[in-house]
Amino acid sequence: MRSMFRNGNLAIVLIVVAALILPALLSSGYQLRMVSIIWVFALLAMGFNLLYGITGQISMAQQAFFAIGAYGFAMLQARLGWSPFAALPAAVLIVAGVAAVIGLPLLRLRTHYLAMATLAFSLMMVGLTNRWVEFTGGSAGIQIPTITMGDWSMSRAGLYYTLVIVAAIGLVIHNFIISGHLGRAMQAVRDDETGAESLGVNVTAVKLRVFVLAAVYAAVGGIGFGLVSRQVNPSFGEFPVIVSLLTIAVVGGLGTRFGPVIGAIVVVLAPQALARFGELETLIYGLCLGVFLIFLPNGLSGVMERWGTRLFRSRPPARQPVAKNVVEGGAR
Repeated sequence: MRSMFRNGNLAIVLIVVAALILPALLSSGYQLRMVSIIWVFALLAMGFNLLYGITGQISMAQQAFFAIGAYGFAMLQARLGWSPFAALPAAVLIVAGVAAVIGLPLLRLRTHYLAMATLAFSLMMVGLTNRWVEFTGGSAGIQIPTITMGDWSMSRAGLYYTLVIVAAIGLVIHNFIISGHLGRAMQAVRDDETGAESLGVNVTAVKLRVFVLAAVYAAVGGIGFGLVSRQVNPSFGEFPVIVSLLTIAVVGGLGTRFGPVIGAIVVVLAPQALARFGELETLIYGLCLGVFLIFLPNGLSGVMERWGTRLFRSRPPARQPVAKNVVEGGAR
């Protein structure tokens, strides 16, 4: 049982089962939309966790890839007449290509220089989506139709279940990478790039692979968000997205296996729970975030992993009593 908890298999199964049951407990389409957004932001956060939490590369380009994925998916359908089943993988490949092209020069930078350069790229993309009206629709954006196949049309519930499955697959891949050879190389790069190079790690290749992988996660999340919202507009790439992403990282726990999911659940649902406090909502939200930063540096996931390890800790076998006749025989 302990090894199952450590590998995350049990936790993933429990998360998926709970997620699949959840729609039966909801009473409105709005609630279903909100829980669908959880899995969208969980995917976005998984990529960021691999890039920053594990590899130590602070990038502000995630919201740009989030928007490019959604816009690519919408434009291929609305402008070129592609089916959603062809537009989706094509949009993801476009994002991967863009990430590879800009990653080569940008990943030569480190720390806040990388953050500022990727932020500049994101701001450029926001300006492009606002001004390239004939393709992006400007501030009005582009409508994204419901996925259909013949007479069949995907319902809101069907989209939710699809997002759960995609997020579960993404989480399995995320955890597999962390525990594998690439994950160890990523951690070596985060801890000491020079030391990693001396051990034979191709630092440039590792950073570029993770940068592209994080962009793919963001693209899939952006497409999911577009399908949930049924449209895409410039707000997909604006600053509030990266703020939400950083908050998810802090609350869930940077560099942890389940931080992206736990953080997404809390950050998406917290505003709904705090709405009753009116003007105090922002103050309470900020205070809670401060508590996480000071007292829970590993986030909720770190706390839960410690509890789980203690709960399933292997106990030494009980000492067997020595048979009386054996003791007496030895005495003679």
